[in-house]
Amino acid sequence: MVRAQLGAHRPRRLLRRFLVHEEISAVLTPPVRIAALVVVLVSYFFAVFWPLEWRLPRQVLNQVEIGAEGQALFDRPGVLRSYAAPEWLAEVKRGAPLRVRLDVLPGPPHPRFLGRLFAITLGWHGRLLSIDRDQDVLLVHLRAKGTNLDGYPPLRARGVFQEGRPLRLELALVGPELTVQVDGRTVIRHRYRDDPRRRWISGYKLALGSDINMRRFFLGEISFTEVRVGERAYDLLAPGVLSRPHRIVFLDREPRLVPFQDIWTRDAWENVLGFVPLGVVAAIWPGATLFSVLATGLAISGSIEFIQLTVPGRVPSVDDVITNTTGAFCGWLLIFFLRTALDAWGRRRAVAAAAGPAA
Repeated sequence: MVRAQLGAHRPRRLLRRFLVHEEISAVLTPPVRIAALVVVLVSYFFAVFWPLEWRLPRQVLNQVEIGAEGQALFDRPGVLRSYAAPEWLAEVKRGAPLRVRLDVLPGPPHPRFLGRLFAITLGWHGRLLSIDRDQDVLLVHLRAKGTNLDGYPPLRARGVFQEGRPLRLELALVGPELTVQVDGRTVIRHRYRDDPRRRWISGYKLALGSDINMRRFFLGEISFTEVRVGERAYDLLAPGVLSRPHRIVFLDREPRLVPFQDIWTRDAWENVLGFVPLGVVAAIWPGATLFSVLATGLAISGSIEFIQLTVPGRVPSVDDVITNTTGAFCGWLLIFFLRTALDAWGRRRAVAAAAGPAA
């Protein structure tokens, strides 16, 4: 009889508790809750924004010039870029051989930045393939198993670039094998464990002379750029193929606004686990509901991502908002299971106490 009374309407009670938590314990007084919230928010602030450095978005003059013979002159920092993914990138992702040829006349190395000659990229953070200069070293960043979203660590060939000495760079990606030649001499040959293009995204863009947000300045001249996909060839310096914007809104890294287009599993798990404490703190607040906890996670994560537009080295991403909010939900679940376990323990004690005198 006692068990029947205590178990009445249990599904309805569980649903209510899932949507609206009761207070976990009288120990969690308002000062304790406020202190927990402050600790969590301060931890997020320093984890995301430290060291404190802020740069407001600004416009940068694009100084690339097009010569009389159609060559791109990068005497000063500039970029030629596409605003849409190249039509051939999807074919490359499906396995078509990719070959890139660059005829280059290097200028002086930039004193502060790598020189990015060619890139299939989303910006400073996130690229599939790039050909770069670091003093006299040729770097090839290629996204594959064992690299991060930037293709790091890169493949290297030393002694390639000398100021004023023209050279021809030829890159070939055929299946899992990457080959780079300089003036017909092989300087890089690397075979990956599987075809790296399985990890590529077909929505990336093209850039010559820098990244699309002006963070990797190549100084010199690019007189010829050809991409060959299978049997088809594409001249990137042909009129209308790439754009030459007069000014560029400079962001340290362009935000990722398409969900799950380019998500890294490790980052996703870190974001989820990092917001579990916020979900826990929000769930123990008086009057907390499932929807208020989700709204709190969404608001705080969205604010962090928006502020990151002004923070060098950070990448605003809608994926981070989604995974952070998921972490807040997981924190809510922890409190729900804890509250349910405490309730079950209380019922067992009540049953035992009611059965004792009757016995």
